Amino acid sequence: MALLLENKVLVHERRTADQFTQKGFGEREDRDLVLDLWEAAYLCDKEKLEVVDEHRKPVARDQLLAHAGKKDKRFYSKYLVYADLRTRGYIVKTGFKFGADFRVYPRGKKPGEAHTEWVVHVFTQDDKFTFTEFSRMVRLAGNLKTKMLAAVVDAENAVNYYAVDRVTP
Repeated sequence: MALLLENKVLVHERRTADQFTQKGFGEREDRDLVLDLWEAAYLCDKEKLEVVDEHRKPVARDQLLAHAGKKDKRFYSKYLVYADLRTRGYIVKTGFKFGADFRVYPRGKKPGEAHTEWVVHVFTQDDKFTFTEFSRMVRLAGNLKTKMLAAVVDAENAVNYYAVDRVTP
């Protein structure tokens, strides 16, 4: 059982927290495990986690998605990308401090064991941005010595990935 906070989910039960940590979920804070909302939603989808609110009332997956959608209007698109990458066997962490939506580690590796393989920017097929904005994303990935992935969620909620690399003549 896990507690829904404002924009995180807290796992108190030590054994569950240890299992999730071994699989690359969340961040440890003392004895607790702190999950991002997309991690919690994914674990709910896989029936590995039950979330409750501050009154100990169960929070269903759809309620969790609605709660997160109020915090971030792009949450559902990010969640689809997160879930797709996790299903493919990658460890996915927030990319906020790297200027991206996510950072992705090679299959079988966790943070600290390997360098980030990709930084991922999530878009919908209707998103618009300038070449200058796009160039900044690619340059930042290069500065981090990693590659940029543009994850585009289409109208059918399918995720398409585009690897973008900087070419210098």
